[in-house]
Amino acid sequence: MFKKKAFTMAEVLIVMALIGFLFTLMIPNLVQKEGSRKYIESAQKAQTKLQEAFRKAADANDGLFPQDWESVRYSSNKSEAIVKEISKRASVMSFCGNSLQGCFATTEYRTINSIPTTILKDPMPPHQVKRSSSEYIAKQKRKSSDEYDYDANEEPKALEYMKADPEISATYFALLDGGSVAIKTNSTYCDGVILSTDPLERPYCASIYVDVNGPAIPNMLGVDVFGFYLSGNDILPMGFYGDDFSFEFNCMREKPNAGPDNGLACTAWALKNKNMEYRKCQAGTRIGWATTTRCDMPSKER
Repeated sequence: MFKKKAFTMAEVLIVMALIGFLFTLMIPNLVQKEGSRKYIESAQKAQTKLQEAFRKAADANDGLFPQDWESVRYSSNKSEAIVKEISKRASVMSFCGNSLQGCFATTEYRTINSIPTTILKDPMPPHQVKRSSSEYIAKQKRKSSDEYDYDANEEPKALEYMKADPEISATYFALLDGGSVAIKTNSTYCDGVILSTDPLERPYCASIYVDVNGPAIPNMLGVDVFGFYLSGNDILPMGFYGDDFSFEFNCMREKPNAGPDNGLACTAWALKNKNMEYRKCQAGTRIGWATTTRCDMPSKER
């Protein structure tokens, strides 16, 4: 009979070293996957809390859009007045006014392709498309008059506005249960239009940026920093299917000449698909709204 050959100490050590090496290769992926899951959950919670606050504030203001709330109409700083209104309905810990300090990191933020960006503190550009002020006011005037009885022969009283000074403004605050929020406006009225490839008209009132873990790293767009539109009283994630600011071209991890907002269009994808596959493979090439949601899945038939 043959005796069983035992492993030598050298063989055991080699096997252990191989296992350890394979484990070290797996750690970064495991850490990234767990971190991504937490960031997405935090972004979803922040969106829900802000949506509830906006809805409650709108209910208290006859269902009007944020810039038409009474306290906002008579304020020369629209973004700050909106924050003050929703702070009555949300758990705000710190109000940082027009400065990032105390709410967001004052060190470097980066795009999804690791390029330094100042998007959080830069002023918003003007609306690419907007309704005329007279058309907008007339529409809101009709909406507000529908809430009350009035003489049909009498013209409903127009809403009064104080022009924002400066018109473009940003206000920063931190939520009690974590996360920091920036609200940026660039108009006295909620008269912008979100550009999209579908026929729906979505009002554009402001942009909202959420850093789900506040000043803590990684401070990267599309990872722990997410972008939303304030559309009327609804909070829409940037990069939704049909958004002209598209996932396929503005969530690009391998785009050397991308703009300072590259990564904000990852938001809708992360919240809907519950993953950050765009960190592993290229959006628009391997994954996309019309193809597949996972890097390791076969593309759908077109």
